[in-house]
Amino acid sequence: MVGMSDAHVIANGYALGAALLGLWLSLRYPRFGPRTLRGATVTLACAFCLLLLTGPVTAAAQAAAGPIVMLLAAYLPLLTFAFWAALRMMNALVAVVDRFRA
Repeated sequence: MVGMSDAHVIANGYALGAALLGLWLSLRYPRFGPRTLRGATVTLACAFCLLLLTGPVTAAAQAAAGPIVMLLAAYLPLLTFAFWAALRMMNALVAVVDRFRA
């Protein structure tokens, strides 16, 4: 039986893994995704909306297929997209600052 503290450790581990995957995607494919501040804002807003659905989506996935599928098919991709969208926003903000600095 997994205790509550063990579940938190697993969830935090998946969150760290999702952050690292988002970072890897952002560094590996820098031209993939929005390049403008407006596009990055829309992408980040979509990621935020998806994060609001994380609880119901993961609960539905766990009820349908179990906890392993829930973690791999629902929780990890949603968090990875959120971290990737935040990094794309940072890249867009840096590009705007660089334009004004030059």
